[in-house]
Amino acid sequence: MGAYSYTTVRVEPDGSAAVHVSLHPDASVSVLAGTGYDRAQISVSHARADVTFCPTNPTAPTSSDVRIARQLAESFATYAAEVERLHIENCTAEPAEDTAA
Repeated sequence: MGAYSYTTVRVEPDGSAAVHVSLHPDASVSVLAGTGYDRAQISVSHARADVTFCPTNPTAPTSSDVRIARQLAESFATYAAEVERLHIENCTAEPAEDTAA
């Protein structure tokens, strides 16, 4: 399966909505996090799907914003480690035996 991204919106009978963005990126993904500006944010863009994380007040983050940023960093580090682990497992796995002969 190739790279793709999609967004779904589910509206409940009470009018509340849930939005889900799924990114399955390739080399065209863009991840940008600037430093030295008057605001903090990180943006991920792929296949016309854009997701931006920023504090509730980007120019004056709260201690809660710091905690959430650290949780995001830990979760992305865990994700990176899992992707690396699965990549290694798949690269070193024995090829399936051809039984068609």
